[in-house]
Amino acid sequence: MYRSFTDRVFGGVCGGLGALLPVNAWVFRALFAGLALVTTGAFAALYLMLWWALPQESLAVRRRGGASALLLIVLLTTATTAGWLLHLAGSLRGPDDQPLFWPALLVALAVVFCLRQFGRRL
Repeated sequence: MYRSFTDRVFGGVCGGLGALLPVNAWVFRALFAGLALVTTGAFAALYLMLWWALPQESLAVRRRGGASALLLIVLLTTATTAGWLLHLAGSLRGPDDQPLFWPALLVALAVVFCLRQFGRRL
């Protein structure tokens, strides 16, 4: 999977998902926007991680494949959703009863950003 070059509003993540799956990209955009509001930004951070992790579509070179990128999307979405649900349940807390969801999400963002800066594909 690649971020779309032609069907993009911000980073092309939803356009790439729309090209991969038989769903309009605007459905994914509405889902990300709605879930970002409901989770107070957790899915906005997920979008940012996918934006950094997924390569840009090239109009000059036709690439094939994308199973690893789809797996990355499923894993990051599952981890974000599970973390948010654990945060809501109150079970994702440190030894001094401080919530750990937002620090863990920031660490995940930093890891994806650093890997992207070093030129590695996730």
